[in-house]
Amino acid sequence: MDQFYVRLLGTGSPKPNKERSGPAQVIMIDDTPVLVDCGEGVTRQLLYSDINPVDINNVLFTHLHSDHVFGYSHFLLGGWSLGRTKLTIIGPKGLKAFHEKVLDMFEEDIHYRCSALGISGEGLLDVNVIELPDEGGDVPFEGINVNVTYTPVVHNVKTFGFRFQKGGQSIVISGDTAPVDSLVQLAKNADILVQDAAIASSVFNNKSSDSNIRRVWEILKKEHCTPKQAAEIASEAGVKCLVLTHLLPNTDKEEIYKEASEYFNGTVIVGEDLEKINMKSKVF
Repeated sequence: MDQFYVRLLGTGSPKPNKERSGPAQVIMIDDTPVLVDCGEGVTRQLLYSDINPVDINNVLFTHLHSDHVFGYSHFLLGGWSLGRTKLTIIGPKGLKAFHEKVLDMFEEDIHYRCSALGISGEGLLDVNVIELPDEGGDVPFEGINVNVTYTPVVHNVKTFGFRFQKGGQSIVISGDTAPVDSLVQLAKNADILVQDAAIASSVFNNKSSDSNIRRVWEILKKEHCTPKQAAEIASEAGVKCLVLTHLLPNTDKEEIYKEASEYFNGTVIVGEDLEKINMKSKVF
């Protein structure tokens, strides 16, 4: 089946939120799912989306902050226990060390499953780890009908945005970032831009009487976007549909929708967990 869409698995942030799982999304390319980030609850969210974790053979990481990787150990071992036999993970430098630490933490558990239960180590002990060069370029995907490129964005650790191009259709994942021209260029004329919009005024207000809130806002504005800035990126890039994500608890959804819509004339969607967004910008 010819299909190309994004499923938002988790639209949350580092702060626990009963309404939003940790950051993660699946790009569906024909019948092949590619996972981008592994936030808390990602394996459960895959199951709720009727996607078998066994079928995820490729994972991309925008960066290695805790909220984007909390769900990796469950995905790694859980998908293996369900029968996955092949996995490639791709991301910034440090990914290999992170992956090996997960294996080290569960060494005794893995040994038991392999020796006593006779489970093959394929899909767990032979994971293909690819660390991408810092400067951006092409992502080495094989056997999937899609071209993936990436660019560095602005965050407090090395972070990438990814573009999935399938024929004349494209989906861009911003990663966590402050406004930056590299992302505008990556997202040029994209159909869908899934964009960090964490700094909502309902959560952080730079005019607050609380000095600590103002201090945090000053820090976060160097590494995240407001809904207005997300909209300006989408407008400058000429994208068709802007999806706001990485939302903190107590974010006012109507407020951020209104703010983004004032600066972007395309379709604006305030992301929700498990939403499926296709090329016609319809949410299912």
